[in-house]
Amino acid sequence: MNFDVAEIVPLIAKYALPVLGALVVFWIGRKIANKAGKAAENAFNKSPASDPTLSRFLGSLVKFAVLLVTIIGALSVLGIDTTSLSAVILGLGAAMGFILQGSLSNVASGVMLIFFKPLKIGDDVDVAGVSGKVTEVGMSATRLVTTDNREIIVSNSQVWGSSIVNKSSLGERRLDMVFGISYDADIDKAIKALTTAAAAHPLVLETPEPWAKVVNLNESSVDLELRAWCKASDYKALKVSISQPVKAAFDKAKIGIPYPHEIKIQKSVKKSKARDRMARLKKMRNA
Repeated sequence: MNFDVAEIVPLIAKYALPVLGALVVFWIGRKIANKAGKAAENAFNKSPASDPTLSRFLGSLVKFAVLLVTIIGALSVLGIDTTSLSAVILGLGAAMGFILQGSLSNVASGVMLIFFKPLKIGDDVDVAGVSGKVTEVGMSATRLVTTDNREIIVSNSQVWGSSIVNKSSLGERRLDMVFGISYDADIDKAIKALTTAAAAHPLVLETPEPWAKVVNLNESSVDLELRAWCKASDYKALKVSISQPVKAAFDKAKIGIPYPHEIKIQKSVKKSKARDRMARLKKMRNA
């Protein structure tokens, strides 16, 4: 089979060069989109009233817009009439909108989350039945990281449509913990030891002052509830570190801490009809 170079060159010029040009335009445009999105995010972060969540979201929008322009440019290089293509894009957009209505709902919910700000990056939240620290509020999903370093991805429509418990938004939290003392202990002395130990803890705020009162009379203990305020970011650290100084304070004040007791009572039965009947049967066998 003979190839005529004179025939191949026009074909390359007609088809190969536009395809190559479109690929180059798309490659360059994608690089620009990534840099533009990052630059927009950094620019928004430099604002005095910046919010990392909003900055990241707006950066994603800038990246998406540049990519869209790049795709249109690449199609123009291929010789496709983008003017007539607009009607096709609108039609496809309507069809895709119907097909991907769940995804569009996630995007719409993401916009609501960004502008109403019920949560932001770094917040400790309970949402859609899961708990964790927010690491990203994206266009379609919100990412959380748990205390044991597991990542949870929740669709924005679930986040926006559920109750959101934000444990960080108010800046401070109150720790409530119950400590049991023995019935023989001096209650006033125990309360003083408990509040003094809490006030001396470096993570406990000075105001409001630590508070403690009797909240329950159990079978073997008098229960004191401690209420201490701390920064929201220090809540978990305080919860796991407060018990040791409280125990030391109780020991110093000679306040007993009860523990479960199990008492077994064995009663001796002098007379038993069943036992007497067994004894008579035994005598009859031996007779």
